[in-house]
Amino acid sequence: MKKFILFLFAALLTCSMYAQNYNSAQENMRNQIVNYLAKQGYTAEKQDDGLKFKNEGTNYYIEISKEDVSPMYLRLCRYVKYSDSLKQETVIKQLKSYNTKLGVKVCCTDNGIVISTEMFVASSTDFTDIFPILLSQIKATYKTINE
Repeated sequence: MKKFILFLFAALLTCSMYAQNYNSAQENMRNQIVNYLAKQGYTAEKQDDGLKFKNEGTNYYIEISKEDVSPMYLRLCRYVKYSDSLKQETVIKQLKSYNTKLGVKVCCTDNGIVISTEMFVASSTDFTDIFPILLSQIKATYKTINE
């Protein structure tokens, strides 16, 4: 029984060593973005891969890569499920048009689409300075896709 407990403890310790957490610079970036969003009137919720906030009843996500440190990789995105008005076939037909004419990336998944902007940043202000523009581009893309 002791061997089993020691084995289980060693396995859990090994798994926890491989679990990735944000380093201090990444956590600092995340906290600065949370503070910025709060000043803009948004309540950001910390998640394992970044932040989640609502705008006009819609969830948006700011994903922060745990692998990239300097510069850091960020992605602002919105996930949209397929529906009667938004069909996968229609989006796929227009995907090339969306990705070449719009300032964002549109990707199809099995359950819906991801509308995102991506960037590498050295500081939080690199992101917060253009955040309103990025958010408006994602909203405009969603509107275009639903037309």
